[in-house]
Amino acid sequence: MNKDKIIELLKDGAWLDTKEDKFFHPSFRKGWRKMNSSNISFKAAFRELYHNQQIQMLDENEKGIYKIRGIRG
Repeated sequence: MNKDKIIELLKDGAWLDTKEDKFFHPSFRKGWRKMNSSNISFKAAFRELYHNQQIQMLDENEKGIYKIRGIRG
């Protein structure tokens, strides 16, 4: 999965659970895909979302969940 697709899914409410190494979104057949925060495409998406002031920022909570601020899920 490329950076742009990851950003698109995050904007649509997807999130990454770093403790389970799963990327959750309802469009996936099982509801999730195996992915971790060291995935090169996720790192690129994180950099773009975190450093671009025009886009809502990506946050990590105390449970190790990455998602865009203000989106529930």
